[in-house]
Amino acid sequence: MEGTRVSDVAYEKIKMMIITAQLRPGQILVEAELMDRLSLGRTPIREALNRLAWENFVKIIPRQCIMVNDLSLYEVESVYQMRSALTTLESELAAANRTQEELGQLRENIERLRIETDPERRVLLDREFHRTISSMTKNPFLEAAMNNYQDLSMRLIFVNRVSLSSIDDMDVRHHEEIYRLIRDQDSEGLCRAQKKHVQDFKAKFI
Repeated sequence: MEGTRVSDVAYEKIKMMIITAQLRPGQILVEAELMDRLSLGRTPIREALNRLAWENFVKIIPRQCIMVNDLSLYEVESVYQMRSALTTLESELAAANRTQEELGQLRENIERLRIETDPERRVLLDREFHRTISSMTKNPFLEAAMNNYQDLSMRLIFVNRVSLSSIDDMDVRHHEEIYRLIRDQDSEGLCRAQKKHVQDFKAKFI
């Protein structure tokens, strides 16, 4: 149990370093360096890297190296196709299963986004907003898939850091609309709004 928790910590830390481009596409990863950087043992680091390889964040070439995976334009388009397709089910389940506590989390996130001025923090708040919606589905498989597809696409924003400042007041208004539709349990309207948000996000950053 203890090992599982440590490997989860390693996974989250390495994944966030990849998402925020602290570890860049094509970079070779050395287990010993990650162990030193994260102050963790070899086993949790290795377990984390295997999990990240399964999720397409790293590529393991047996007996050669481990490197941060790159996303081709074809793969990026595929990720957005999957996000758009799964949004229908996500919207239906989130609208039906949301709790008052989760609505409060969305409301707090919007207010934090409204006043945040740091571009990187604004992007991460957008990520947090959508992860909360995914958790509302009460479907762990759908939640994991949506979170993974969002993180794969979000990497591109940090790799091309000039686009970080593009999270603006329009995004806050989108979040406000999505919040209202979830609150009112309008699954059809929510699906339309979320798909538009994803398409606008893609058009702005990709």
